[in-house]
Amino acid sequence: MKNKVETLLVDATTGSIISVGQKVKKGETVGHTPEGSAVVSPISGTLLACQFDADKHLLCLFIEEESKST
Repeated sequence: MKNKVETLLVDATTGSIISVGQKVKKGETVGHTPEGSAVVSPISGTLLACQFDADKHLLCLFIEEESKST
């Protein structure tokens, strides 16, 4: 079974405050909206990729949920 991947959008001007490959915890701030509000990760996992959306001037962060122990 594949792990869930969450996509988060953050302001490209201020950028992401995490790097690709970095682990994040649920509730951790990963960046900010264009209005300045914090964007927090809804899951614990690893940042797989960060892509720039030029049309919206946003960064798309792809966080893969960590595997759950059984």
